[in-house]
Amino acid sequence: MCWRTFHYARILIAVGLIAGCNKPEPTVTVNDPPGKNEDANQVVKFMSHQRDQGMIDDMAITDIHFRGASHFLSGAGEARLERYAELLATTGGELHYDTRLTDMTLVNARLQNARDFLNQARIGSQPIQLVLGKPQGRGMDATESIAGQGVAKQPEKRESAYRLSNDVAN
Repeated sequence: MCWRTFHYARILIAVGLIAGCNKPEPTVTVNDPPGKNEDANQVVKFMSHQRDQGMIDDMAITDIHFRGASHFLSGAGEARLERYAELLATTGGELHYDTRLTDMTLVNARLQNARDFLNQARIGSQPIQLVLGKPQGRGMDATESIAGQGVAKQPEKRESAYRLSNDVAN
């Protein structure tokens, strides 16, 4: 009886080792480096488009886009303004600096630094203005938010993220 138990234990250990050596399926994330796999590139392209649409709706920078209590742009601020320069190259537009600061000397220095950066980064001929004020995007009301949640919960594969039907037939 002891021999059988020992034999079954060896078989279970061997099966466990073999199963443990299999590589799991690679996961696709937005943070995957470019070229890792095609599915990741599709996710990045989709999310980049969504991010750009949000930026166009927002048209603003905030205090987080500057380093601490200085007038220097942070890395996030430089990246955001560079992207605005690309997105607004053909149309131009007006960006808003939304701040809670009361030190107008610092606010004006930040505005000037951001304007200088935009002028250097601008690739189009249309001007991009930067003014002090709240973002002009309309935001999202509750019905849109609920509709968006409904779209996200749809089980079927869909070509567009904006389809609001409940039928699963394609």
